[in-house]
Amino acid sequence: METAMVSLRSMFDQLLRQVEVLNEGIEPQFIQLAKNFEECRRKWQKTELELAHAKERLTKTETERGALDVKLKHARNQVDVEMKRRQKSETECERLERQIQLIRELLIAEGSVSIQLNEEQKSALAFLNPKGSNSNGQTSQRRLSTIDESASILSHSDISYDKTDDSLDWDSSVVKTSKLKKREKRGNDSIIAKTTLTLPNDGGPIEAVSTIETVPYWTRSELSSGLAMKQFVGILFSSFPATDQVIKPESCVPCGKRIKFGKLALKCRDCRVVSHPECRDRCPLPCIPTLLGTPVKIGEGILSDFTSHTPPMIPSIVVHCVSEIEQRGLSETGLYRISGCDRTVKELKEKFLRSKTMPLLSKIDDIHAICGLLKDFLRNLKEPIVTFRLYSAFVEAAEISDDDNSIAAMYRCVSELPRPNRDTLAFLIIHLQRVAKSPKCKMDASNLARVFGPTIVGYSSPELDPMSMLRETKQQPKVVERLLSLPVEYWSQFMMVEQENTNPMQVIENCNAYCTPDLKVSMLGPLTTPEHQLIGKTPSSSSLSARVKSSLTRTTPK
Repeated sequence: METAMVSLRSMFDQLLRQVEVLNEGIEPQFIQLAKNFEECRRKWQKTELELAHAKERLTKTETERGALDVKLKHARNQVDVEMKRRQKSETECERLERQIQLIRELLIAEGSVSIQLNEEQKSALAFLNPKGSNSNGQTSQRRLSTIDESASILSHSDISYDKTDDSLDWDSSVVKTSKLKKREKRGNDSIIAKTTLTLPNDGGPIEAVSTIETVPYWTRSELSSGLAMKQFVGILFSSFPATDQVIKPESCVPCGKRIKFGKLALKCRDCRVVSHPECRDRCPLPCIPTLLGTPVKIGEGILSDFTSHTPPMIPSIVVHCVSEIEQRGLSETGLYRISGCDRTVKELKEKFLRSKTMPLLSKIDDIHAICGLLKDFLRNLKEPIVTFRLYSAFVEAAEISDDDNSIAAMYRCVSELPRPNRDTLAFLIIHLQRVAKSPKCKMDASNLARVFGPTIVGYSSPELDPMSMLRETKQQPKVVERLLSLPVEYWSQFMMVEQENTNPMQVIENCNAYCTPDLKVSMLGPLTTPEHQLIGKTPSSSSLSARVKSSLTRTTPK
């Protein structure tokens, strides 16, 4: 009974507490909630207004940006127009300069010795004087001596100063020198004509004094001097630099300085290298004739597009790169493995394949950039050196397990290559054999094969699926390793050239020349059999490879 009473009492107390809670007023809390909602509404409204203003500013900014883009486009077009106008003006200026030069030469030519000019005519033609006049419009009053110039292929400094006309004033006498008249060659001599014209002060007849002399021709060739290249680069081509006066300013290849108007300059008739007469000893060698044309896209033709028509048919860029690498790079660790500066490689490639002059690689400090240039040139050819047609034959020859049969098959594949590809391959393999023998380079035949596999061997087709490309990538080093294992005597026979009409006495010293071979000589220099013998098994004279080699090398396919 008591328990029931306690339970009822607790329930009654709980009921009273709930009644008190319900009777207590909470209006202030509801009022505060309403105020909070109102504040949020105002903030939301303010944010909406700011968003609208921001959208307006964005629209206005985009409109202004569009207007500025249009102005920038017009400005760029105007700059292009002005650049074209400037180029056109410069071209017109050069054309007028050439016309003035022609007029000057016409007035002082031998056929014009009878022309009589009065003072008014002389004053009107005073602008033809390369020295010009003073700022007052009056000619200078100082006296000048007669200048006797002669330009020939014999000398670079045939300028003499004659003191016979000191009594003539500059405003009434203009002394010129006639342009060199080239004569036909007779034997080993050349005929040089010099003409000195004098315009008298009293307006009398023009006096002309001509002298003719016969002197031997000057011949440029390479002279042996050096260590690293002593057995490497021979005389590839005989070149005959011609001396001429500069009309259009050009740059000297060895020193990089500009050759001023009217100065004497040497230009090689084969490789078109231009230099000061005093810089001729530092011209890049060997001298290789300039190509008649290059592919449309730089460096993307076939190998024969970059070679001359006379053996050995090797691109000049390959010869110059290998020459510089063997001179300076055989002591560099990781040669051909370390990449050079891409920008330098691109600039050098442009100069080699697009420029009219040959760049001087000795000025490039980074030898790895020159290595990169060589690899980039060979890699970007439309067809690899071993050609698409013979790719399978080279791979099959390299995968033959028997050494004698493999070497014999490799000899046969090499003999079927086109002449430019075969000569270039021989040139590169002998170079890579030297690199492999250099202990400082730390690049053995296996490492070089991995580097030059994609470069020399390439792929069987210009368009391959990924799986075929992966499979052929594994085959490339095997071919290069087998090519590197062939004896150097085999490769050197492709470098043999006949040096006809070469007079050993008519050579000049050049710091870029490294050897002067005999009349029949390998462009890679003399060979020593013990150092270049094949490491490992050497086939006997009765072996299959020896017999194939002897039969394939008796006649050289063109």
